[in-house]
Amino acid sequence: MSSKQPETGQRPEPCEGYLVTPPLLQASSFADRLDRALAMLPIAAVRLRLAPSDPDSMKRTIHDIRLVVDQHDAALILDGLPELVRETGCDGAHVEAEDIAAARKILGNDFQLGASCGLSRDLAMLAGEKGADYVAFGPFGAEPEADGLALLNWWREVMELPVVAEYRPASDATDLVHTAMLQTLAATADFLALGITAEGEAFDALWQTPEKFLPLFTESVES
Repeated sequence: MSSKQPETGQRPEPCEGYLVTPPLLQASSFADRLDRALAMLPIAAVRLRLAPSDPDSMKRTIHDIRLVVDQHDAALILDGLPELVRETGCDGAHVEAEDIAAARKILGNDFQLGASCGLSRDLAMLAGEKGADYVAFGPFGAEPEADGLALLNWWREVMELPVVAEYRPASDATDLVHTAMLQTLAATADFLALGITAEGEAFDALWQTPEKFLPLFTESVES
């Protein structure tokens, strides 16, 4: 995941997708939907969230999901669990901003490392200083979030570190594909994270009809 920082207010190209899975106990229940989304959308990375299980089962799930992701030339990022990245052939890990230093010590410099920063500029700057390769702001819902959008826009204009905007609507929200918030996030961030709701469940509008989200990543937009 590399930055596409513009030199002016005009974005040179649309943002890329960043898929986030619901917690998976095994790959078979989700592999087909993941494969379809990866085939339909320009996805830079997939963040795999694992349901609690024994270590061997978790490694099998990672292995099976990695086979799907590798077919589409996307990066596979583990949600937490940096200690499993090297062992399972993943591309990196995603942790809380406060855990970046410890995770970087585990991973060394050969793997990608992302940080969840909420809507905190200070946490994002700290994560960058401690070795994060990208920061993630959010989650953003379907409703306007002026302070969060201001932070996202400021970061992308001022900082070189790539930024991910996390979109997590409420499960019962309507018109999930074409909300002004979703379009604004796509026009502002380097990467748009989709895949789960505010409750942490599968964002069905995305997984069932990924093609509806394609315009977010293909249309020229202004930041």
